[in-house]
Amino acid sequence: MADTGKASMQVNIVSADRPIWSGQARSVTVPGTQGSMGIMPDHEPVLALLQEGNIRVQATDGGRQSFRVDSGFASFDSNKLTVAVDHYLEDADQGKQS
Repeated sequence: MADTGKASMQVNIVSADRPIWSGQARSVTVPGTQGSMGIMPDHEPVLALLQEGNIRVQATDGGRQSFRVDSGFASFDSNKLTVAVDHYLEDADQGKQS
């Protein structure tokens, strides 16, 4: 992968029974219990509870994906974001049931 000089972060999104998505991203938006939260590289450390909603990922290759999930949590520190949810409901962009 060519370095374009733009910052990125490692993202791992998992449900209780399987991995959902893993890779490098430029930004991720998660459905926090206090509202939608955007996370970008070098964000301050955060631990947030999540509610049902869409996780939106902008990958470093320019691709965008969206995943519908239910409750869980997001943890970000040192440019590593881990999102753990109880259930992966569907690919929000394609409407595919999982």
